[in-house]
Amino acid sequence: MKDLNSRGLGCTSGPSINHPAVTADVDQLRELLEQHTPSYYLRIIKSHPHSHGARYQLLHRGKIALYTASYGAEIRTGSSESFNFYAIMPLRGAGEVTLNGGDVTAPISLLGPQQKIDMRWSLDHEVMLTQIPSTLMEEALEASLGDPPKERLRFEPGVDATSTFGHALRMLSSVGTGGTLPFAASKLAEHHFEQFLLQTLLSSQPHNYSHELGEPPAPWTPAALRRATRYCEDHAGEPICLADIATAARVSVRTLQLGFREHLRTTPMAYLRSVRLAHAHADLARIAETGSQTTVTDVALRWGFTHLGRFAALYRQAYGRPPSSTRNGHR
Repeated sequence: MKDLNSRGLGCTSGPSINHPAVTADVDQLRELLEQHTPSYYLRIIKSHPHSHGARYQLLHRGKIALYTASYGAEIRTGSSESFNFYAIMPLRGAGEVTLNGGDVTAPISLLGPQQKIDMRWSLDHEVMLTQIPSTLMEEALEASLGDPPKERLRFEPGVDATSTFGHALRMLSSVGTGGTLPFAASKLAEHHFEQFLLQTLLSSQPHNYSHELGEPPAPWTPAALRRATRYCEDHAGEPICLADIATAARVSVRTLQLGFREHLRTTPMAYLRSVRLAHAHADLARIAETGSQTTVTDVALRWGFTHLGRFAALYRQAYGRPPSSTRNGHR
C-alpha cells in the first residue's frame, strides 16, 4: 500500500488543514491504483445503486499523513507489499483485516513495511488511515535506543483502542473529520504532535524492541552532554524535539533526561527553552540599539514561542522585565 495522496487523486501536500473531500468513480480509481501501484488490488464485491463513488479526504499532511477513505461499495482490497507504516481504523461500517495470513481482531490494525495485508469492507464503510514513513519511524527508534537498530522494526498488528496511541487516533478522528486539527496553525506544533504520535506508538504498542527500550539506560558521558548542549545552541531556531537532541548526543531519550537532571539540574527541553530565551533577549536588545521595526511577536515566533503570553511570562522570570521593555530600549 503506497501513499494514495501522491497518485493524482486530488490531495497534495500542504499546510495542516482539512482539504475538501475528493470523489471518484470506484472503477476508475481501481484502474488508477493498480496501474501506479502493482502490488495494490481492489475488487468490488457489491456496488451501491445510489453511491456517489469513492471518497477521500486529506486531514493532515506533514511528515505523517492522515486521511479518511470510503469506496461507496463493498470491497476487498489490500497489498502484497507495504513500504510504510499504516494505522487503519474503521470510522463506520464493518470489516475484516488479515495481515500476513493472520486475522487482526483488534479495533485498529497496524501494517508495517514488507507485510501483506488483505481487507474486506462493508458497503457503508469509512476508514481513517495514518501513514508514517518507515524512515521516520526508524529515526524515532534509533533516538530511543541510542544506537541504530540491528533489524527491521516489527509491531504487533492489533492496536488496543484504549492504549495511548489508540486514544490519540480516536481523538484525531473525532476532531479532524469535523473541524480543524489542534496543531493546524503552527508548523512547530505540527512537528511536536507528530513526534508525540511516534513516541506513543513506540512506547505503547508492543514490538520487537520493546524489551530493549525497557532496559536500564546506557551510561551518560561528558561528551554526550557537550553534544547535546551544542546541538541546542546550533539549532535553537528550528522545531527540534527531545528525540532530536538525544540523536545528536548519541544516547537514548531516557539517558538524555537522566543526564540533564543529574548534571544541569534541569530537563533537555527546559535547557533548550533557556537557550531560545537568550537568543530572543539578544535580538530584542539589538532591535533597541538599531531602531528596527521588528516586533516582540516577530522575535518570539522566530525562536519557537508560539504562545505570546507564555513567552512574556518566561522572559520576565528570566530577565526581570517584560520583553517590550527591552525592545523599547528601557534598561
